[in-house]
Amino acid sequence: MTGVSQCFTNPAVRLAARACGAVAVALALSQCATDYTLVTKRPEEAVRNETFGYRKWLRPGQQPETVVIGIHGFCGAAIDYENLGKRLLKEQPETAVYAYEVRGQGKDPLKERRGDIDDPQLWFSDLGRFSEMVRAKHPRARIVWFGESMGALIVSTAYRQAVAAGGDPPCDALVLSSPVVKIRDDFPAWKKELVRQVSHVAPTARVPLEALAGGQQVQMTHDTLHAEQAETNAWHIDKHTLRLLVTLGDLIDGMPDCARSFAVPTLVLHGGKDFFSSPDDVKEFYGSIAKEAGRGLRYYPDSYHLLMYDEQKEKVIGDVEKWLDDLPERRTCGRAR
Repeated sequence: MTGVSQCFTNPAVRLAARACGAVAVALALSQCATDYTLVTKRPEEAVRNETFGYRKWLRPGQQPETVVIGIHGFCGAAIDYENLGKRLLKEQPETAVYAYEVRGQGKDPLKERRGDIDDPQLWFSDLGRFSEMVRAKHPRARIVWFGESMGALIVSTAYRQAVAAGGDPPCDALVLSSPVVKIRDDFPAWKKELVRQVSHVAPTARVPLEALAGGQQVQMTHDTLHAEQAETNAWHIDKHTLRLLVTLGDLIDGMPDCARSFAVPTLVLHGGKDFFSSPDDVKEFYGSIAKEAGRGLRYYPDSYHLLMYDEQKEKVIGDVEKWLDDLPERRTCGRAR
Protein backbone atom coordinates (compact mmCIF):
# COMPACT_ATOMS: atom_id res chain seq x y z
CA MET A 1 0.00 0.00 0.00
CA THR A 2 1.67 3.24 -1.08
CA GLY A 3 0.96 6.79 -0.04
CA VAL A 4 -2.24 5.89 1.79
CA SER A 5 -4.01 8.65 3.72
CA GLN A 6 -5.35 7.51 7.07
CA CYS A 7 -6.11 9.22 10.36
CA PHE A 8 -5.09 9.17 13.99
CA THR A 9 -7.40 10.39 16.69
CA ASN A 10 -6.36 13.14 19.14
CA PRO A 11 -7.03 13.80 22.10
CA ALA A 12 -8.80 12.77 25.31
CA VAL A 13 -11.38 10.06 24.66
CA ARG A 14 -11.71 7.05 22.45
CA LEU A 15 -13.49 7.75 19.20
CA ALA A 16 -15.37 5.48 16.90
CA ALA A 17 -13.53 5.09 13.62
CA ARG A 18 -14.34 7.75 11.03
CA ALA A 19 -14.04 7.82 7.28
CA CYS A 20 -10.87 9.55 6.12
CA GLY A 21 -12.39 11.89 3.55
CA ALA A 22 -12.99 11.97 -0.15
CA VAL A 23 -9.53 10.82 -1.20
CA ALA A 24 -9.61 7.87 1.18
CA VAL A 25 -13.07 6.88 0.04
CA ALA A 26 -11.94 7.02 -3.58
CA LEU A 27 -9.09 4.67 -2.73
CA ALA A 28 -11.48 2.38 -0.83
CA LEU A 29 -9.56 2.75 2.39
CA SER A 30 -10.54 1.41 5.78
CA GLN A 31 -11.68 3.43 8.75
CA CYS A 32 -9.33 5.66 10.69
CA ALA A 33 -7.19 4.36 13.51
CA THR A 34 -8.74 4.69 16.95
CA ASP A 35 -7.64 4.37 20.58
CA TYR A 36 -5.39 7.36 20.10
CA THR A 37 -5.75 9.74 23.00
CA LEU A 38 -4.07 12.90 24.23
CA VAL A 39 -4.86 14.34 27.65
CA THR A 40 -5.44 18.10 27.53
CA LYS A 41 -2.99 19.87 29.84
CA ARG A 42 -5.27 22.80 30.59
CA PRO A 43 -8.36 21.55 32.46
CA GLU A 44 -10.17 24.85 31.98
CA GLU A 45 -10.43 24.15 28.24
CA ALA A 46 -13.14 22.01 26.75
CA VAL A 47 -11.90 18.66 25.49
CA ARG A 48 -11.88 18.51 21.69
CA ASN A 49 -11.91 15.25 19.78
CA GLU A 50 -9.45 15.83 16.95
CA THR A 51 -8.42 13.64 14.05
CA PHE A 52 -5.23 14.23 12.12
CA GLY A 53 -4.38 12.55 8.85
CA TYR A 54 -1.34 10.40 8.17
CA ARG A 55 0.20 8.52 5.26
CA LYS A 56 2.01 5.23 5.23
CA TRP A 57 4.21 3.38 2.80
CA LEU A 58 4.10 -0.30 3.80
CA ARG A 59 4.36 -3.47 1.73
CA PRO A 60 1.02 -5.36 2.05
CA GLY A 61 1.32 -8.32 4.39
CA GLN A 62 4.80 -7.25 5.52
CA GLN A 63 5.74 -6.89 9.16
CA PRO A 64 8.62 -4.41 8.84
CA GLU A 65 11.90 -4.68 10.68
CA THR A 66 12.15 -0.87 10.80
CA VAL A 67 9.49 1.83 10.82
CA VAL A 68 10.41 5.42 10.01
CA ILE A 69 8.08 7.99 11.56
CA GLY A 70 8.34 11.17 9.51
CA ILE A 71 7.60 14.64 10.90
CA HIS A 72 7.41 17.24 8.15
CA GLY A 73 8.63 20.80 8.27
CA PHE A 74 7.34 24.36 8.26
CA CYS A 75 4.63 24.77 5.57
CA GLY A 76 5.05 21.07 4.77
CA ALA A 77 2.79 18.04 4.78
CA ALA A 78 3.03 14.28 5.24
CA ILE A 79 3.27 13.87 1.46
CA ASP A 80 6.80 15.30 1.74
CA TYR A 81 7.90 11.77 2.66
CA GLU A 82 6.56 10.27 -0.57
CA ASN A 83 9.93 10.10 -2.34
CA LEU A 84 11.50 8.31 0.62
CA GLY A 85 8.49 6.03 1.12
CA LYS A 86 8.33 4.94 -2.52
CA ARG A 87 12.08 4.32 -2.70
CA LEU A 88 12.03 2.14 0.42
CA LEU A 89 8.98 0.21 -0.80
CA LYS A 90 10.91 -0.68 -3.93
CA GLU A 91 14.41 -1.22 -2.58
CA GLN A 92 13.99 -2.01 1.12
CA PRO A 93 10.49 -3.42 1.71
CA GLU A 94 11.33 -4.52 5.25
CA THR A 95 11.29 -0.79 6.14
CA ALA A 96 7.98 1.11 6.37
CA VAL A 97 7.36 4.84 6.51
CA TYR A 98 4.59 6.55 8.45
CA ALA A 99 4.20 10.34 8.31
CA TYR A 100 1.50 12.42 9.97
CA GLU A 101 0.17 15.95 9.51
CA VAL A 102 1.69 18.26 12.10
CA ARG A 103 -0.64 20.27 14.30
CA GLY A 104 -0.86 23.92 13.27
CA GLN A 105 0.35 23.34 9.72
CA GLY A 106 -1.50 23.40 6.42
CA LYS A 107 -3.42 20.13 6.80
CA ASP A 108 -4.53 20.68 10.37
CA PRO A 109 -8.27 19.85 10.33
CA LEU A 110 -8.95 22.97 12.41
CA LYS A 111 -8.45 25.62 9.74
CA GLU A 112 -8.21 28.58 12.11
CA ARG A 113 -5.29 26.87 13.87
CA ARG A 114 -3.23 26.59 10.69
CA GLY A 115 -0.15 28.74 11.09
CA ASP A 116 -0.44 28.75 14.88
CA ILE A 117 0.50 26.70 17.94
CA ASP A 118 -0.87 27.66 21.34
CA ASP A 119 1.12 25.05 23.28
CA PRO A 120 4.20 23.43 21.72
CA GLN A 121 3.99 20.57 24.22
CA LEU A 122 1.15 19.28 22.07
CA TRP A 123 3.63 18.75 19.24
CA PHE A 124 5.67 16.44 21.45
CA SER A 125 2.61 14.66 22.81
CA ASP A 126 1.32 14.11 19.29
CA LEU A 127 4.64 12.49 18.30
CA GLY A 128 4.57 10.29 21.39
CA ARG A 129 0.99 9.14 20.84
CA PHE A 130 1.56 8.50 17.16
CA SER A 131 4.65 6.45 18.02
CA GLU A 132 2.60 4.40 20.46
CA MET A 133 0.09 3.64 17.74
CA VAL A 134 2.83 2.57 15.34
CA ARG A 135 4.45 0.37 18.00
CA ALA A 136 1.14 -1.35 18.63
CA LYS A 137 0.91 -2.19 14.93
CA HIS A 138 4.56 -3.26 14.60
CA PRO A 139 5.80 -4.32 18.06
CA ARG A 140 9.02 -5.97 16.83
CA ALA A 141 10.19 -3.15 14.58
CA ARG A 142 12.87 -0.54 15.23
CA ILE A 143 11.34 2.92 15.51
CA VAL A 144 13.24 5.71 13.74
CA TRP A 145 12.16 9.31 14.23
CA PHE A 146 12.83 11.30 11.05
CA GLY A 147 12.37 15.07 11.31
CA GLU A 148 12.78 17.51 8.45
CA SER A 149 13.49 21.19 9.22
CA MET A 150 10.86 22.18 11.81
CA GLY A 151 10.16 18.48 12.20
CA ALA A 152 13.77 18.04 13.28
CA LEU A 153 13.18 20.60 16.04
CA ILE A 154 10.11 18.67 17.21
CA VAL A 155 11.87 15.31 17.11
CA SER A 156 14.98 16.58 18.90
CA THR A 157 13.10 18.35 21.67
CA ALA A 158 10.70 15.45 22.22
CA TYR A 159 13.69 13.11 22.54
CA ARG A 160 15.48 15.39 25.01
CA GLN A 161 12.36 15.82 27.15
CA ALA A 162 11.75 12.07 27.27
CA VAL A 163 15.24 11.19 28.51
CA ALA A 164 15.35 14.20 30.85
CA ALA A 165 12.22 12.82 32.52
CA GLY A 166 14.19 9.69 33.38
CA GLY A 167 12.81 7.43 30.69
CA ASP A 168 14.53 5.25 28.13
CA PRO A 169 15.20 6.75 24.71
CA PRO A 170 11.80 7.05 23.02
CA CYS A 171 13.05 5.71 19.67
CA ASP A 172 15.79 3.45 18.34
CA ALA A 173 17.40 5.99 16.00
CA LEU A 174 17.09 9.56 14.71
CA VAL A 175 17.36 11.19 11.30
CA LEU A 176 17.52 14.99 11.17
CA SER A 177 17.19 16.46 7.71
CA SER A 178 18.10 20.14 7.32
CA PRO A 179 17.86 20.83 11.06
CA VAL A 180 17.83 24.51 12.01
CA VAL A 181 20.45 24.41 14.74
CA LYS A 182 21.09 28.10 15.34
CA ILE A 183 19.53 31.48 14.57
CA ARG A 184 21.46 32.91 11.64
CA ASP A 185 24.25 35.29 12.63
CA ASP A 186 22.96 37.90 10.22
CA PHE A 187 19.48 37.87 11.77
CA PRO A 188 19.33 41.04 13.91
CA ALA A 189 19.01 40.40 17.62
CA TRP A 190 16.71 43.41 17.91
CA LYS A 191 14.28 41.85 15.44
CA LYS A 192 14.16 38.60 17.40
CA GLU A 193 13.50 40.52 20.63
CA LEU A 194 10.88 42.70 18.93
CA VAL A 195 8.96 39.64 17.74
CA ARG A 196 9.06 38.20 21.26
CA GLN A 197 7.86 41.44 22.89
CA VAL A 198 5.04 41.98 20.40
CA SER A 199 3.99 38.34 20.81
CA HIS A 200 3.24 39.05 24.48
CA VAL A 201 0.74 41.71 23.43
CA ALA A 202 -0.62 40.13 20.26
CA PRO A 203 0.36 36.44 20.23
CA THR A 204 -1.95 35.54 17.37
CA ALA A 205 -0.88 38.40 15.08
CA ARG A 206 0.43 36.93 11.82
CA VAL A 207 3.41 37.77 9.62
CA PRO A 208 4.88 36.13 6.50
CA LEU A 209 8.24 34.39 6.73
CA GLU A 210 9.63 36.74 4.07
CA ALA A 211 9.02 39.73 6.37
CA LEU A 212 11.40 38.26 8.95
CA ALA A 213 13.89 37.39 6.21
CA GLY A 214 14.23 41.09 5.42
CA GLY A 215 12.61 40.68 2.04
CA GLN A 216 15.15 38.07 0.92
CA GLN A 217 13.94 35.32 -1.35
CA VAL A 218 14.16 32.05 0.58
CA GLN A 219 15.46 29.36 -1.80
CA MET A 220 14.12 25.90 -0.88
CA THR A 221 15.44 23.85 -3.84
CA HIS A 222 17.37 24.70 -6.99
CA ASP A 223 14.16 25.73 -8.73
CA THR A 224 11.77 26.61 -5.89
CA LEU A 225 11.39 29.66 -3.65
CA HIS A 226 9.44 29.56 -0.40
CA ALA A 227 7.03 32.22 -1.66
CA GLU A 228 6.28 30.18 -4.78
CA GLN A 229 5.02 27.21 -2.76
CA ALA A 230 1.67 28.95 -2.35
CA GLU A 231 1.09 28.36 -6.07
CA THR A 232 1.93 24.65 -6.02
CA ASN A 233 1.06 23.40 -2.51
CA ALA A 234 -2.51 23.54 -1.28
CA TRP A 235 -1.22 23.22 2.27
CA HIS A 236 1.08 26.25 2.10
CA ILE A 237 0.46 28.89 4.79
CA ASP A 238 1.15 32.52 3.90
CA LYS A 239 1.38 33.89 7.44
CA HIS A 240 2.18 32.42 10.84
CA THR A 241 1.41 33.73 14.31
CA LEU A 242 4.05 35.49 16.33
CA ARG A 243 3.77 32.95 19.13
CA LEU A 244 4.52 30.10 16.70
CA LEU A 245 7.58 31.95 15.41
CA VAL A 246 8.76 32.62 18.97
CA THR A 247 8.27 28.95 19.77
CA LEU A 248 10.43 27.98 16.81
CA GLY A 249 13.12 30.40 17.98
CA ASP A 250 13.08 28.80 21.42
CA LEU A 251 13.36 25.30 19.96
CA ILE A 252 16.28 26.39 17.78
CA ASP A 253 18.05 27.86 20.82
CA GLY A 254 17.62 24.50 22.58
CA MET A 255 19.14 22.38 19.80
CA PRO A 256 22.68 22.18 21.29
CA ASP A 257 21.24 20.70 24.49
CA CYS A 258 19.22 18.27 22.39
CA ALA A 259 22.34 17.10 20.56
CA ARG A 260 24.10 16.37 23.84
CA SER A 261 21.15 14.22 24.96
CA PHE A 262 21.16 11.86 21.97
CA ALA A 263 22.12 8.33 22.95
CA VAL A 264 20.86 6.47 19.86
CA PRO A 265 22.27 6.31 16.32
CA THR A 266 21.71 9.71 14.72
CA LEU A 267 22.03 10.72 11.07
CA VAL A 268 22.26 14.42 10.16
CA LEU A 269 21.60 15.55 6.57
CA HIS A 270 22.55 19.04 5.44
CA GLY A 271 22.80 21.02 2.22
CA GLY A 272 25.59 23.52 1.70
CA LYS A 273 23.18 26.12 0.26
CA ASP A 274 20.60 25.78 3.03
CA PHE A 275 19.22 29.27 3.76
CA PHE A 276 18.54 28.53 7.43
CA SER A 277 21.72 26.86 8.74
CA SER A 278 25.37 27.28 7.79
CA PRO A 279 27.68 24.27 7.32
CA ASP A 280 29.82 25.41 10.27
CA ASP A 281 26.82 25.63 12.59
CA VAL A 282 25.62 22.17 11.58
CA LYS A 283 29.09 20.70 12.07
CA GLU A 284 29.24 22.22 15.55
CA PHE A 285 25.82 20.77 16.36
CA TYR A 286 26.88 17.38 15.01
CA GLY A 287 30.04 17.50 17.10
CA SER A 288 27.91 17.73 20.24
CA ILE A 289 26.38 14.31 19.57
CA ALA A 290 28.22 11.59 21.47
CA LYS A 291 30.38 9.43 19.21
CA GLU A 292 29.41 6.44 21.32
CA ALA A 293 25.79 6.84 20.26
CA GLY A 294 26.71 6.18 16.65
CA ARG A 295 26.46 9.28 14.53
CA GLY A 296 26.65 10.12 10.86
CA LEU A 297 26.75 13.33 8.83
CA ARG A 298 25.91 13.54 5.14
CA TYR A 299 26.75 16.85 3.49
CA TYR A 300 25.54 17.94 0.04
CA PRO A 301 27.44 21.11 -0.92
CA ASP A 302 25.20 22.10 -3.83
CA SER A 303 21.81 21.34 -2.24
CA TYR A 304 19.25 23.64 -0.65
CA HIS A 305 16.86 23.13 2.27
CA LEU A 306 14.40 20.53 0.95
CA LEU A 307 16.93 17.77 0.35
CA MET A 308 14.46 15.02 -0.56
CA TYR A 309 13.10 17.18 -3.40
CA ASP A 310 16.24 18.90 -4.64
CA GLU A 311 18.51 17.88 -7.52
CA GLN A 312 20.47 15.37 -5.39
CA LYS A 313 17.36 13.74 -3.95
CA GLU A 314 18.28 10.27 -5.23
CA LYS A 315 21.66 10.41 -3.51
CA VAL A 316 20.12 11.78 -0.30
CA ILE A 317 17.46 9.08 -0.17
CA GLY A 318 20.03 6.44 -1.10
CA ASP A 319 22.23 7.57 1.78
CA VAL A 320 19.27 7.31 4.17
CA GLU A 321 18.40 3.87 2.82
CA LYS A 322 21.92 2.56 3.37
CA TRP A 323 22.14 4.09 6.85
CA LEU A 324 18.84 2.48 7.84
CA ASP A 325 20.03 -0.87 6.50
CA ASP A 326 23.21 -0.62 8.62
CA LEU A 327 21.41 0.10 11.91
CA PRO A 328 22.21 -2.31 14.74
CA GLU A 329 19.70 -4.85 15.91
CA ARG A 330 16.64 -3.44 17.60
CA ARG A 331 16.96 -2.81 21.30
CA THR A 332 14.14 -2.37 23.77
CA CYS A 333 13.30 1.34 23.70
CA GLY A 334 11.01 3.15 26.10
CA ARG A 335 7.54 4.15 25.15
CA ALA A 336 7.35 7.72 23.88
CA ARG A 337 5.90 10.22 26.27
